[in-house]
Amino acid sequence: MAQTQNPEFLETRSIGRLLFEFSLPAVTAAFVMATYNLVARVFVGQCFGTDGLAAVTVAFPVILIFLAIAMTIGTGATIIISIKLGERNNDKAEEALGQALFLSVATSILFVVFGIAFMEPLLRLFGATENVLPMAKSYLAVLIWGVFPQHIAYGVNNFIRAEGKPKIAMVSMFIAAIVNAALDWFFLFYLKTGIWGAGLANVLACCVSAVWLCWRYFSGRTTLRWRWKYCSRFNWKFTKEIAILGGVPFATQACAMLLSMAQNNLLGQFGRKYGEAMGYAFDGGDVAVAVMGIAIAIANAVLMPFLGLGQGLQPIVGYNVGAKRPDRVLAALSLALKAVVVAGFAAWFVLIVWPTPFVKLFLNSNAEGYAEKLALGASAIRAVMCGLPFVGVNILAGGYFQAHGRPILALMLTLLRQLLFLLPCLYFLPRLFEACGVAGLNGCWFSFPVSDALAFAIAAGFLVAECRAKKKEIAEFRRSKAEEAAQTGEAATGA
Repeated sequence: MAQTQNPEFLETRSIGRLLFEFSLPAVTAAFVMATYNLVARVFVGQCFGTDGLAAVTVAFPVILIFLAIAMTIGTGATIIISIKLGERNNDKAEEALGQALFLSVATSILFVVFGIAFMEPLLRLFGATENVLPMAKSYLAVLIWGVFPQHIAYGVNNFIRAEGKPKIAMVSMFIAAIVNAALDWFFLFYLKTGIWGAGLANVLACCVSAVWLCWRYFSGRTTLRWRWKYCSRFNWKFTKEIAILGGVPFATQACAMLLSMAQNNLLGQFGRKYGEAMGYAFDGGDVAVAVMGIAIAIANAVLMPFLGLGQGLQPIVGYNVGAKRPDRVLAALSLALKAVVVAGFAAWFVLIVWPTPFVKLFLNSNAEGYAEKLALGASAIRAVMCGLPFVGVNILAGGYFQAHGRPILALMLTLLRQLLFLLPCLYFLPRLFEACGVAGLNGCWFSFPVSDALAFAIAAGFLVAECRAKKKEIAEFRRSKAEEAAQTGEAATGA
């Protein structure tokens, strides 16, 4: 079969059309993925109540450990592939692709062994109480076996997008989402399994998506190929490059894991105090953790499209950086920023004005304390989402600098928000609120918008500086082109 041509259209097609073509599938796919996680939590909430939601919430950070590794490999290799394709170096792009597959297999095996051996200590570390621990173990014991197909599905999706085929990547997400939702309903409502059924549905959905994506590669329908000489051995050079370029998503997920551990334990502490003060008949700590699980699911449904827009932007930026086209890089960044600002304000308005209908999806109206849990959930959503308009810009800034081959700056922007701002806010704001006579639990909720606003101020400063630098590069680029044209004209006249 003939080799598919390199995606040169990334250098010639209009930026608006490219961003639409790449971002729409990525945004749609990201939204679908966030929605299927949201649907899974809705089913768990309806079947097992707030205890089930709390179990999923405390199990999630364990998976984040693996996702940090998976996203490092997938994103780092994707950036290398995009740049090498822009340089017309397909062989090096295939070498990066093969090393990514080798690393995916090796890290998946290590994680399964680690996760099974230390499951209970990890769950306790991330905030599981005696009441929640049995369900959390039941759920995670199944879910952990899906790390390898999830790794393949995530990584290959990015590789296909880097080749200029975002629609194929979108279809794979749809496949996973539809299979997961259908199996969730089948296991939980029809077969009436325990909470482990939700984990099994996720594993099987990832397997179906991974098989379909691998078939695309083995059937010869992609620009690049998986070649045994690259997949079967460890390459330190590419591994180091992948680790450096993929450092941002690793840091993001690693920080998310640390934050989940801190927030779950702090929510348990201050939620228990709040429940006692309000006279709840149930454990306020477990409910607060469950409510955070609801907030995370809703936030992911809103923020994942921003991440999808960033994923759509990355191949355009990466290719044109390799092709030395600063004008197209700046145009793509400017258009993407406008899109996230408009979308961020629209989502913010909806969630601030109408949070209650979203919370109702997760709660069983016949459960004990339904009204109190609904009110707590609505107030938490309003507080956590206050800084939503800032978050899209923060996400896009990290993705842009990462695709530009400047992972240290992207990593710094990520760490600023999560470690320098959010983690201290989670520890100090609840105590400050209590000192002012306000429930400390509210301090937990408001830690998120405060840290989002602070991180936005830093990210906006770097983006402004980047736009100015790109304008200078564009002026130099146009001057060099004019000089080349003049020299060509003189040569033609002389001839």
